[in-house]
Amino acid sequence: MAQNNLEVGMKCIKYMLLCVTAIFVLTSALIISVGTTIYAIYYDVAFFLYDQMFSPATFIVVIGIIMLFVSLFGCIGALKESTCLVNIFAVILSLVLVLEVAAAIAAYTLRGQVARMLDENLRSSLPYYYTYPDVTKSYDFIQNRLNCCGVDSYLDWGEVISDKSHEGIAVANITVPFSCCAETRTQYVNEMEVEECEKLYANGCLPRITYLVYQSAGLLGAGAMTIAFIQIIGIVFSFSLATSIRKAKSERERRRWEIQERMINAYTSLSPDTEKKPVVYVPFHGQTVA
Repeated sequence: MAQNNLEVGMKCIKYMLLCVTAIFVLTSALIISVGTTIYAIYYDVAFFLYDQMFSPATFIVVIGIIMLFVSLFGCIGALKESTCLVNIFAVILSLVLVLEVAAAIAAYTLRGQVARMLDENLRSSLPYYYTYPDVTKSYDFIQNRLNCCGVDSYLDWGEVISDKSHEGIAVANITVPFSCCAETRTQYVNEMEVEECEKLYANGCLPRITYLVYQSAGLLGAGAMTIAFIQIIGIVFSFSLATSIRKAKSERERRRWEIQERMINAYTSLSPDTEKKPVVYVPFHGQTVA
């Protein structure tokens, strides 16, 4: 009865571990997708970010790839009932869990530095818009994509010395780049089609890009903690399965030994050559009886 209960319990843990490893495969693919997406977002605004901002996203992608390979140990170990593979799976999960917690902490730590870092980088690079092509390209990109203009508003461009080689939009003695234009109107001048800007983006880029990076860092931390919670369940199931497999193998070995002993005893009792005969004591011929 105890053996049957042990076998049933081990099967339940085995199938639950298989389900958890299947979830690991799906969540690993998801977290790789999230990590690469956020890395791409950071790459688009990389000119205004420190290099350390890319570390959590890269870390998450690496963890996801490791999880895909680690899941193989869990599946093979559960199917073959290998204590060694299951224990390796649990140990690697524990190590990856530590890495994920570290990635989550790093993401939330960098999250608090986003506003100050972006404010400093945006304001320090704005005066060089007409000087360096990288600054021009980066500002045009964020102003087009994030629907913003300047750092706080379009008035920030009044402090930038415009270059005659770059055309812009003249607004109240301020030259604003075309990337700040929200709405355009088509006019015909001397039978030529000319687009004229009617409306500028009202919002500055600082709050928009801060929100984007801030939420991305929070998503990284939340994703790492979510998969860490699933890993804890997998670790518990793995060690439980390893213990159950060890007990089941010990019980099987004990039952095999008992069956072997019974067979040996039965064979001994049925063999006439080894059957014990009773001992009869008779008096010696030379012995005198009183």
